[in-house]
This record gives sequence, structure tokens and C-alpha cells, in this order.
Amino acid sequence: MSLKKGLLFISLLLSIIGLLISCLGGNNGYDNIITEDAEILYFSLKSDSVPNLANVVFSIDQDQSVIYNNDSMPYLTEIKDKVIVTYTSAAQTNNVLNITNGDSTWVSSGDSLDVSKPLKLRVYAVNGSTTKEYTMKLNIHQVDPDSVQYVQIASDQVFLQAENLQTILYKDNYFTFTQTNGEINLYSSSDAVNWTSVTLTGLPANTVIRGIQSSAERLFAYTSDGDYYVCADSTASDWSKINLPYPVVTILGYLKLGQGQPQLSEGLSLIVKKDGQNVFAFQAYDNRLMNPVGSYWTYGDVVPVDFPLSEFASIQSERLKLGYVTIIGGLSSAGAMMNDVWSSGNGLYWAKLTNTTFIFPPLQGANVIAYNNEFWIINGKEKDGTYNRGVYFSKDGGTTWVLKGTQSLYPDVYPRRYGASAVVDRNGINFYILGGRSENEGVLTDIWTGFINRQTFLIK
Repeated sequence: MSLKKGLLFISLLLSIIGLLISCLGGNNGYDNIITEDAEILYFSLKSDSVPNLANVVFSIDQDQSVIYNNDSMPYLTEIKDKVIVTYTSAAQTNNVLNITNGDSTWVSSGDSLDVSKPLKLRVYAVNGSTTKEYTMKLNIHQVDPDSVQYVQIASDQVFLQAENLQTILYKDNYFTFTQTNGEINLYSSSDAVNWTSVTLTGLPANTVIRGIQSSAERLFAYTSDGDYYVCADSTASDWSKINLPYPVVTILGYLKLGQGQPQLSEGLSLIVKKDGQNVFAFQAYDNRLMNPVGSYWTYGDVVPVDFPLSEFASIQSERLKLGYVTIIGGLSSAGAMMNDVWSSGNGLYWAKLTNTTFIFPPLQGANVIAYNNEFWIINGKEKDGTYNRGVYFSKDGGTTWVLKGTQSLYPDVYPRRYGASAVVDRNGINFYILGGRSENEGVLTDIWTGFINRQTFLIK
């Protein structure tokens, strides 16, 4: 139907409606009001060739005059053919004109349109003169939601020229501890990009930097000769030595209990040297015990010979309302590089989750992060000196592992590395990789961020 004939038709139709209202029932003392509302109240699409299209929910922003689907359709969705458009307007009649690309075609609810590009729709009110124009857009994800993006966000960071470093997220700030030539320094940042030096007190030069662990309220560290230090300062700078009955061999991780463990205390899991043997130990922390001492320590079994004592990754997680600390990889007491995974739900008794089945290669200086509801192993160097290019992940807390596909590989411009530090941001959207050593470039002083596209879709 042409625009001229269509407008004439609507004018005649509205005149007839007005006449009928006048003749049937009168106005009972009230004036008849012909609505000036030109809004679309409901909008949907469907197509036999795209079955999921009928499930797409459209939002109508009346202020901005935009019709859109807030949740984009899956990546690689194709709309090749025209689709059926269904709408409801305030006029309760077919009063929409498609003015896309300068064309003018009347659209009845149930007609088929090409929606591969945004539509411009003009809606006419019952009074025949008031109009409102909308832009209708069907959103489809334009990137693979499962691909990982890596972006360099800083370079030439002098403070990363260190022998060892450890970055943690603590009390909503990032802190990096570095160790060079027997000197320990501390740097802080609110965004993992811009860093400032912080005066550090109380932490001795022989602190095992990569062994620093955290809870929500405290930081924990130990030295190469077994001394134990705690920090509750929000700037991570003021450390105090705590005298223990036995020297610390290593700190395994902080156990934050889940809802299914109300009878237990949360606290720190360690290995101590007791009566000449490496023994599992647990230091209870709860609301009543702000500064627990020796009497609140409990001890477990002798540590197995194949349990890692250093260079492992510690991850805190919750599964089925139970809290766990999981240890991944590391070096045994004999210095053997391992690829085993151990886990504990009470900090004292540990179970090996892996067996002889291949999971991931033994790696030196790798990073493990809890990200996207998974454990990820990134970076690192294998026994033969090969640098790890892949990303290994586990969906079940470390029992089974899979090598991610090519969409997760580092870009060619990313220097593969070991000995770096990695931390996930407070929102679980981005992870940051700081420094380390490269196969060709030596000590690295750059900072990269990585994110899986699916996570960014959650940002409103």
C-alpha cells in the first residue's frame, strides 16, 4: 500500500471510530477523548529458520525510542530470511510505518520483515497526527564468548625488575611484594596499572615472597628459617612476628568455610617441623579469636613424601557449600617438579585428587587462578625448558583437567613467561599478569590483562 493511500485509509478509519463512539452510548456528560498515545507496547520476532528467535525478549525504551534485546543472541547466529514481526501499539490497530532507508511501507502485526539491519519505525496515534519513531535493533554477539583477550596495559615498570614477586588482592587493593638482592619492597595499586611505593616494616629479608598468603582480614608470611609473620594492616605494610611452638616449613592456604561446615573453625593451614618431621598444622581464626596463639593450634599427620613443600599454587574455593584449600603443582621435599593436585576441607587432612592419568605437565613458575568458576593454569616452563603456551582448566575443583582450545592461546605479541605473578580482580572479570622471565627477553617489566569475552557480557 502506498503512503498516500495508507494515510487516507487511517484517516477514514479513525473518523469512523470517532463517529461510532459519538453515536453509541453518548458521552454521559463527559467529553470524548481520542488518545494521542503513539507508543509501541509489545514487540517480538519469530522465524522457523531461527527457532530461538521466538524466545528473545525485547525491551522498549520509551524515553530513547529504542526497541532492543538486552541479552544478545549467541555468537554466529545468522538471520538470512525475513522474520515475522508481532507488535501491540497503544492504538490497538496496525498503525506502524517502516521508514527504513527512506522506504515507507505499512507494517501489520504478523507481517515479515528483514531485521538483519536496524529498522526505523514510525507509529501513528489514534488522533492521526501524533507520531513517534523507534529504532529496532536485534543484538547478536559479534565475538566468540569463549575466546580470551590479552591486552598489555603497562610496560617499563621498574619495580618489576625483581628476582621474586608476589601480587595479591587484599582489602580492595593490589599489593606486589618484590625481592631483589636480599631487599624486600612493597608497591600498591587500586587498578593494577598505576603503582606507588609503600614503606614496609617488620618483614625480614629472608621472607619467602612467593609464599605470602591472605584471608579477607590478614596477610601471612614465613621465612626461610621458619619464622612466622602476620599483618592486619590495610596497607599491607606493618608486619608482626608471631612466636610459634614449631618452625614453619610452608603456608598452604587459608580455609574459609562454606555454609555446610558450621561446626568447624576457619583458619590457616600450614606445614611445621615437629619432632624432626614435617607435620600438617592448623591455626584457627574466628570472631572470638582475633589473635590466636599456640593453644589454638592443632596438628595432623606427617606430610607424605610426594606432597609439595614449595613453588605450589594455593587456591581457596567453595563447592557444594563446603570450603576447600587446593594445592596445585610445586616442588617436593626432594626438589622434584610435580603436577599433582591436593585438597583439604579442614586444613589438616589432605587428599590427592589426581592419579597417574595425564592432567597437565609439570611446570616451573606457572600461575594458577580461580576464574570463570574454574581453576586455570597459565604461563610456566616445562622440564625441558619449553615455555607453556596453553591454558589448562578444571571445572571440578582440580580433579580433572582439560587443555583449552585455540581461542584461549596467548597472542604472538605476548612474551611467554615463568615466575610471573597473576591475580584476579575484585569483580572476577579481568585477571592481571605481572612481570616474570621470558625465553628471549630476560626479566619482564610489563603488565597484561586477560579476560574471557563471556565475562565482559556481564558488565552493564
